[in-house]
Amino acid sequence: MIKKLLLPAAVTGLLFFGCANKTQNIKPLSSKSIELLEKYGVNESALIKTKNGYLFVIPDAKGAAIYELDQNYNLKWKKTTPVLIDLVKYEVKDSKLYILGYDQKAQKPVLLTYNLSGKLLNKKYFGKKFDLAKDFTTLNKHVYVATTHYSKDNNSDIIIYSKDKKITLSTPSMDNVFFISQYNGNILVIGTTRGIDQDILIALKTPDNKTLWANKIDLGMDETPESYKILKNGEIKLKVLSTDNMGAEREMTFIIDKNGKIKKVKKGIEFKELPIKLRT
Repeated sequence: MIKKLLLPAAVTGLLFFGCANKTQNIKPLSSKSIELLEKYGVNESALIKTKNGYLFVIPDAKGAAIYELDQNYNLKWKKTTPVLIDLVKYEVKDSKLYILGYDQKAQKPVLLTYNLSGKLLNKKYFGKKFDLAKDFTTLNKHVYVATTHYSKDNNSDIIIYSKDKKITLSTPSMDNVFFISQYNGNILVIGTTRGIDQDILIALKTPDNKTLWANKIDLGMDETPESYKILKNGEIKLKVLSTDNMGAEREMTFIIDKNGKIKKVKKGIEFKELPIKLRT
């Protein structure tokens, strides 16, 4: 199971001032999530099930805190990462806990590897100074770490690292990576490319840096990938948020086949902002 760190809806809601309210149906928290929030500050969705209980990782003043709970959600132990890390994502894979983040002191992406008893096994840095840690995945027992690298002229590349290998996905305009995943023995890359508007960039790369296909989704506005899921039939379900220059937002869901072609588009919830002259 994978956990990417997202700003809670309750927090983001506090950031909107003078704009039209955006409301949608929110699933009520379970009693267990309420209990976990009171004790540890997380809900059930943050937990990773293990053989002996649960693991989760949350930001901490000293970096990131790793918790292990027993089957009854009682604390077994808590440990803190040895670096001051801005937490991006954590995952348990092959009996190891991986934590990806940005080391504030070294100013580089870092991947920490632990056993399930909380012992640090490896600390590895990727990319160059000021590169941004974005996502990671595993393929054939290798860990691939995705970063966004910015050059002095404010252009950027999507760069994926594994050991000494480096995979680069470049376009003439600015690129940013959001998600990577193992996909049919290759690496699925989902990000954005910036021109006049921000478009979705989705590509399939081989581990030896060949591009099998790469396509853009351009709806004429600013598009941001929100989430994805690889379906049992091998198709990709991609949820996108499209925003126009007046602040109106529309959720779109795309079904993409194994060759990167869009098969189906489903329109979701649409939010309309007030015209700028009417905003307070």
